[in-house]
Amino acid sequence: MTKKPRKKLAAVFALITLASCSNSTETVTESTAETTSDSVVADLPVIAVTYSVIGDLVSQLVDDNATVNVVIPDGQDPHDFQPSAKDIETINNASLVVSNGLEFEEGLEEVLENIADSGGNIFMVGDHITVRKIEDGDEHSDDDHGDDHKDDEYGDDHGDEHGDKHTGGDPHLWLSPATMLEMLPALTTALSQATGADLSAEATALTTKLQDLDGEVKSIINGLDECNLVSGHDEMGYFADRYGCKVIGVIIPSFTSTSEATAGELAKLKKQVEQNKVPAIFTGLGVSPDTATQLAKELGIKAVTLSTHYLDGAANYQEFILNLTNQ
Repeated sequence: MTKKPRKKLAAVFALITLASCSNSTETVTESTAETTSDSVVADLPVIAVTYSVIGDLVSQLVDDNATVNVVIPDGQDPHDFQPSAKDIETINNASLVVSNGLEFEEGLEEVLENIADSGGNIFMVGDHITVRKIEDGDEHSDDDHGDDHKDDEYGDDHGDEHGDKHTGGDPHLWLSPATMLEMLPALTTALSQATGADLSAEATALTTKLQDLDGEVKSIINGLDECNLVSGHDEMGYFADRYGCKVIGVIIPSFTSTSEATAGELAKLKKQVEQNKVPAIFTGLGVSPDTATQLAKELGIKAVTLSTHYLDGAANYQEFILNLTNQ
């Protein structure tokens, strides 16, 4: 009578042992899968892109063939961003660095120049587009501002120097899908070489998307009675040139938001807005909200915050441009 229970007990132990072995095998398998996945990610080439708008275009091109690291956090002004030691390490260790190329990322200029001078792999978008230049007699140039205005009515204390370092031309090149189409073939080649992947299919798909986007923006602008713009600083040139808009004036007459406007310049801008019956002032990063709000209040128009330098929650470049157009 005592042997039967022992047989049952032995059977129970056998089942427990089998279950334990099965669970152990599953754990090892899951662990191996995770390790393999991590290894694949670690083996992917890293593309460092200076700011988010261009970063999204790069991501659409490389798909899952590379890891894309954007250096400047979305929402921070690229004009005055200062890199950390980790940011510099990310840039230096990347298989390819993609930057604006027109002195846009002022705090990164030394790092980017060092990479270029040492023969590093860097793609500068500005080298592959038709760059918008300041023409002689441009109403936004600094030559007309010789007065030294201090403690003016807008609360600014500064002289006549804008400190515009963008001698290579207008760096706000991403604000025209047509300009992005212009540089796309060269960017595709650079990314293909850096990743070792054939990106022709991705390039074809992105080309179609940008062409459709360009047509949609044209349709929206053509539906307006007129397109007159007043922006925070001189940032809307590529957009205006492409879609037939007119930049009436800017709060800061400079390509960089790190400059400041004088009282004389703001008084001139007020006259221009009144003469052209501009319904709103667009402002954004780097421009004093108080200055924009006071100016709009005096003119009896709206002050609208415009996202021009970062994605601001947009799912991709296409949505970013449409958000900008529909403001």
